[in-house]
Amino acid sequence: MTLLEILAQYMTKWPAGFGRVIQDDSGAVLACAGFGARYPFLQLPVIATDRATAVVAEPKWKAQRAQAQQKGPA
Repeated sequence: MTLLEILAQYMTKWPAGFGRVIQDDSGAVLACAGFGARYPFLQLPVIATDRATAVVAEPKWKAQRAQAQQKGPA
């Protein structure tokens, strides 16, 4: 699963004041604000297949989450 798909499933609220979210190699999700400012806020049980390059912004997360909620549980 991609980071966007995973976040749509596990993250219920976007971290206020942060423009993007990434995942490190341990599964920690980091909220990013500006250059170099990274704040861990969520530990996921799964590592995204695109973790090394994925950067998720709030509008994409909202759209993916809405789509996932329309489909219902897997």
